[in-house]
Amino acid sequence: MRVGVSCFWFNRGQAVVGRQLRSGLETLGHQTFVLARPAKDTAAKPGLLATDDVWDQPRVTPASHYLIPYEETERWVREHELDVVMFDQNYQLDEIARLRESGVRTYGRFVWEQFAAENVEGAKQAFDAVYSLTACERERYATLGISSPRVRWGVHPELLEAMAERDAERDARPQDGPVTFFFPGGYMTKRKPLKPVLEAFSRARGENLRMVLKAQVEKRGGMVRKAAEADPRIESVFADLPAAEHRRLFAAADVCLAPSRWEGLGLHLYEAAALGMPTITNDDPPMNEVIRDGENGLLVRGIESPEPAPSGIPAYDPDPAELTAAIERLADPGLRRQLIAGARAARERLRWEDTLADLAALLRD
Repeated sequence: MRVGVSCFWFNRGQAVVGRQLRSGLETLGHQTFVLARPAKDTAAKPGLLATDDVWDQPRVTPASHYLIPYEETERWVREHELDVVMFDQNYQLDEIARLRESGVRTYGRFVWEQFAAENVEGAKQAFDAVYSLTACERERYATLGISSPRVRWGVHPELLEAMAERDAERDARPQDGPVTFFFPGGYMTKRKPLKPVLEAFSRARGENLRMVLKAQVEKRGGMVRKAAEADPRIESVFADLPAAEHRRLFAAADVCLAPSRWEGLGLHLYEAAALGMPTITNDDPPMNEVIRDGENGLLVRGIESPEPAPSGIPAYDPDPAELTAAIERLADPGLRRQLIAGARAARERLRWEDTLADLAALLRD
């Protein structure tokens, strides 16, 4: 089939999912076309569309605005004779319903922290199916009256290309050397419990502990710099790095330190699995769907916040004492070796082949 993918097209989670989804569709034998959606005018980088690095791909059409005029979408569909269009996090439901009425099959995917009850009827009209990538979002759709097919997300092959080399590097590291914790800050949004993480790490005992906070924007940088001044074990990197450079920085760490107040998917958890890296996060979905306590990481108790996510789902902060204890525990080389083995084994239950099988079933139904 000829399949369109409409999503952001720059270094952000939604766009990475769209790019990896596109490669999966191509693997299944479909020809794909992208309608690239620029960032919102209110975003950290307004109007952003990337055309370099991994985003330099054929058959990508840039849209004129975050809210894509229907005429642009309809022209893109017509010019490329599309059979199916897959939309990611697009709430222009009236326009998509109009496209569906014209005979095009439409599929939608949303992050559960933003999809709310008031979106249900519009989504039912707009899409042949609203699919889920995690078990928790599928369960939530069921409570809203939506039967959502599951496409189990897995570790994409691009993350595994240098796996053997990185496994060998990690095995060769001295066990009594520095232990580096990698905090994936991304765009430093409210979902990142930055203050609790900085405080928990600063309380952790161990001169050999290091923390690298990697963010793509300078947002909340003052808090990070203040923490680094008080604790020289903390280092920050504020730069939107090319994909390969980002992975090298990530791979140089020993532990992924990734508590989250909520997650849509949590791509860094799949990156950590690809790297065979133990992860610390809170025991809440969807994080605990990927990370299992004592297998490929450590889970700490989540404390429900009085401020929920935008859709009304609960938000959680990591228990400060448990988080500090987990950081200190990962200083133990024996436990790290055990969890590294578990992280490598987790690649099998997070197979990309399962993603492809579910995606093929979705398009057959």
